[in-house]
Amino acid sequence: MYSYRLSQATSFPRGDLAIEEALSRAPQAVLIGYPYYWRNQRLFYQSAITGLIRRRLYSLALISSTLRLVDMGDVVLDESEEAPLGALEELVTELLKRGHRVIVFGGGQEAAQALYRAVEAQETPFTYTLIDKRLDLIDPLDPAEVPARTYNLDILRSESVIWPTYLHVIGLAWHWVSPAEENLLHTQLQVPYLRLHEVLEDPNRAEPLLRTARLISMDGGVIRAADAPSVLDPDPEGLPIEVATKLMRFAGKGYYPDVLHLANFRPRREGAQRTAAAFALLIWYFLEALINPEDDFPAPDRSNLELFPVRLKSPELHELLFYRHPSSGRWWMNVEPVQGGPPYLFPCDQSHYLHAVEYQEPPRLWYQLQFR
Repeated sequence: MYSYRLSQATSFPRGDLAIEEALSRAPQAVLIGYPYYWRNQRLFYQSAITGLIRRRLYSLALISSTLRLVDMGDVVLDESEEAPLGALEELVTELLKRGHRVIVFGGGQEAAQALYRAVEAQETPFTYTLIDKRLDLIDPLDPAEVPARTYNLDILRSESVIWPTYLHVIGLAWHWVSPAEENLLHTQLQVPYLRLHEVLEDPNRAEPLLRTARLISMDGGVIRAADAPSVLDPDPEGLPIEVATKLMRFAGKGYYPDVLHLANFRPRREGAQRTAAAFALLIWYFLEALINPEDDFPAPDRSNLELFPVRLKSPELHELLFYRHPSSGRWWMNVEPVQGGPPYLFPCDQSHYLHAVEYQEPPRLWYQLQFR
């Protein structure tokens, strides 16, 4: 009897020739497991991390008969503790150069730094969207947490940014953001962000921050503990799995979702199966959106968009232009840098337009974008 499970769409190649043959079939995504995490300043390998996720993922329904996936297995550890990250960076860099999209899932979120370097190696401007309740910017008091707690600091401090990189943050829980990090967020970084309660009130507000992302890194701890208890720092307050999967659909329907990274699954005895099921759902909904993209990229003359001009009373700006695609319903805002430079369209949502209409002033997002 034919099985309509996701496993039917997946190749599990072994050996160089088999991998090359599987990749030649133009899969929609390539899956890579990263089953490593840090504890007490040591790097541990635990294959149960990715094994549980795969088991749940491949038991889910087949999304489409046209779906093609390649699962390349897990990153293999050798004698050097740095080897997993180095091997992951090298592998993803090569896959991106060949035009493949990559899904990395499993262990510590410090793998985002290797993925950042892989995307940066493509020598094109890109957006890095972080979905996390924490910023992971400040050195932790407990050295046992390194480097999982400082990877974003490492990216911003040590990476040589040759190509323009934009950071978006979704899901910040203020009880995990220190005053020093909040100061960095509002002064030096000046990035578009959404707090956790804002996403919970209206998940659609997160869509614009995922629409142009090439690298999306999601900490499993941003999901509430009732739905994903076996993560680093489980928290009773977080995203319900229904909201988290909606964010994955937004990411999959983005224009350039080259790399999706799902991190910080810790396979404890209690709740591991439930957490693996949550991670599997995140991947499934990302794939479901990936093969059903929106055809609404703005034309150079914006002729495929509807125009909504708003008169303002702001001293910085007298008129703000909004655009909406008539079919997809997605919005854009025209941003004119006050310090000079050409105007450009930036993804937004209807709430930004309604704010401008009601208060006759630019929304917060417009001010954040002035620092780009």
